[in-house]
Amino acid sequence: MGRKSSVITLTAEDRDYLETQTRARTIQAQTVNRARILLLKADGCSIDEIADKIGINRKSVMLCLKKYAEGGVENALFDAPGRGRNAEITDEEKTWIINIACQKPKDFGYSAETWTYARLTSHINKNAEAAGFIRLSTIHKSTVHTILDEADIKLFRIRYYCENRDPDFDGKMHNVLLVYKQLSMQFDENGQFIPWQEGGEIVHVLSYDEKPGIQAIATTSEDLLPNENHTTISRDYEYKRQLL
Repeated sequence: MGRKSSVITLTAEDRDYLETQTRARTIQAQTVNRARILLLKADGCSIDEIADKIGINRKSVMLCLKKYAEGGVENALFDAPGRGRNAEITDEEKTWIINIACQKPKDFGYSAETWTYARLTSHINKNAEAAGFIRLSTIHKSTVHTILDEADIKLFRIRYYCENRDPDFDGKMHNVLLVYKQLSMQFDENGQFIPWQEGGEIVHVLSYDEKPGIQAIATTSEDLLPNENHTTISRDYEYKRQLL
């Protein structure tokens, strides 16, 4: 009985990515062949069958599968930089990716406040060729993640800050704290209300967090985008409130 051919397991995302590579017209033929090798192997084809279908030798098939086993899809598709060979992704291309990641998705017509790696990768794939970076039109999400990680860019992290712009802030803060203090003094250690003394001054204290009909609709200042000193989006948590 013949030996059963081994199979590699591809995620749905990796399979979609490889199928996109096989349809691309702006990448090298060897990259297309390598994508086909992985897809055929995932379907259970033997090395000899893959070599016959693609029209290459067994050694090329085995080398591609070996690179996949060592480093995944990207490692199998693209050659690492070596002597006399330009880097697969240049510093200029990395800078272009980082520049997009440091802007808000809404600046590019999306509704989201922050990027996800999938959305950012999709945007890069669609716009890379027009920007003159053909290689990035097929870049994988894991590579985008690696590039941003090396630059210490975290897409999901938002750091909040509060800038004091109200000259009367200290006085208002004192009054608010005084109200809460007056209210807390009317209860004993067991949480029981302490009645006012007969003949003494009666004080009514009303405490509330929000007025009916008022809603926070926006921050009072623009978000601070990442720069060389801060790698996360900073957002003020003072809000502008308007009547509904």
